[in-house]
Amino acid sequence: MTDKMKVYTKVMKRLKKMMPTMPQNQIVTIAMMVTGIVLGRKAQLSAMSLEIPHPAKPASLEKRFQRFVKNERFDAQVCYLPFAHLILSHLADKPLLLAMDGSTVGRGCMALMVGVIYRKRTIPLAWIVYKGKKGHTTADRHIAVLQQLLPLLPEGAEVILLGDGEYDTVEMLTWVTERTNWQFVVRTAKSNLITHNGQQYALRNLCGEHGSTTFAHNVLFTQQEFGPVTAIAWWGKQYDDPIFLISNCTAPALACHYYQRRFRVETLFSDKKSRGFHIEKSRLSDPARLVCLLLATSLAYIWLIHLGMMVFRDEAKRSLIDRTHRTDKSLFRLGLDWLKYVLTHGLDFTVAFHLFGQPTQT
Repeated sequence: MTDKMKVYTKVMKRLKKMMPTMPQNQIVTIAMMVTGIVLGRKAQLSAMSLEIPHPAKPASLEKRFQRFVKNERFDAQVCYLPFAHLILSHLADKPLLLAMDGSTVGRGCMALMVGVIYRKRTIPLAWIVYKGKKGHTTADRHIAVLQQLLPLLPEGAEVILLGDGEYDTVEMLTWVTERTNWQFVVRTAKSNLITHNGQQYALRNLCGEHGSTTFAHNVLFTQQEFGPVTAIAWWGKQYDDPIFLISNCTAPALACHYYQRRFRVETLFSDKKSRGFHIEKSRLSDPARLVCLLLATSLAYIWLIHLGMMVFRDEAKRSLIDRTHRTDKSLFRLGLDWLKYVLTHGLDFTVAFHLFGQPTQT
């Protein structure tokens, strides 16, 4: 059996166990796409087709993928539910740090994605895709992707939502306040107004000297007077400029600690793009089709994070592909390199779409 056949067979067997009610032909197609993405490291339908050990010609496999991603009856988010549930159930004993961000995918499209921070990576949970260029989008879209999370989160879980300056809209923060019990920490502009103790002034006036963190509790945010919230001017010694935050977390130091981990959502996009799957070069231009493609890349990503964590926790394995006295590679890169190593040396390997150490629910 060839290496490619080993990968494809194991991926398909695992997906069948995790999606017992899904039509067989859809499972086979998803297994092919995940296999093609991982082996070829390209989220282009034509490139995936070249990696699949199947009697059909690559051109025929590409057409199969095209039919799949434009199947209007297929719901990628519903398909992804069991995988997201497993991820969150594994992490629910700790605060769930959810980070949201957007990035270009395909041709002329943007993906808005929310994921849960795990180690130094972000595991995708929900996403929407829309026509547009990089830049701020509407609060309605922010709310739409957050709504997808509500049925996923374990009951009673402590949730902290993190976002950069795009996600400081009163509309979205009002939805979070009224519809959830989440905490949030979002970055905002220094020019935004706050009202504190009856006085209204720009956030920049809250800032202290370099190396300081200043804050004000029971603040009303913007002229719309959203709140009460905590306003924070955080000018850490490592930063050239202060960072301004709005949060319903009453402990400013904790809010800053949470926000410091927000940037890890950016590693998700870099792994799916330039350092991994190159999804920005997929050539797809229809948002609905890109939603389906993101399903396949997300499953591939979870598998590689699983392998990476397995290697990270096993010094003997890690010594084969990385330094022994320190780990230079990310979990994603460890997973990629480990799969390449075991295939090269004819060793067995695991296919799993959950976090390492998490019991498999089938």
